[in-house]
Amino acid sequence: MEVTWIMVASREEVRIFSRVGRRPLKLERDIGNPFGRLKNHDLESDKAGAANDNRMRHRPAYSTEESAKERSLKDFYREVCEQLDHALSIHQFDRLVLIAEPRLLGYIRGILSRNVERAVSNTIPKDLSAERDQEIESRL
Repeated sequence: MEVTWIMVASREEVRIFSRVGRRPLKLERDIGNPFGRLKNHDLESDKAGAANDNRMRHRPAYSTEESAKERSLKDFYREVCEQLDHALSIHQFDRLVLIAEPRLLGYIRGILSRNVERAVSNTIPKDLSAERDQEIESRL
């Protein structure tokens, strides 16, 4: 029988369920993001540097293009995607369904390996992370 994994993702955690045929969902993994609920100022060590030019009245602050929270989120999902790639390589699942808010879903799809990307059978662009297991199952 073909095994389908359903990944319900949010900024705070990832829950991965498995389903064989029409059997009920079974929770395989619950991976929490320890930085998911932190604010940017909790993740950054200090303020951005500033330009020192005496000719300017206001000194512009240097900033990075992405916040510390975004960097930590991307690092978290890179690790999750590596785990998915490993699980697929040892045949723990055959198909994958991705469920996440649209922006996060786009990011996840962008970092999946080619093998895992080919295993994706469906995507649901909704944040169902607060839903109970039975409610997730009914939406499938």
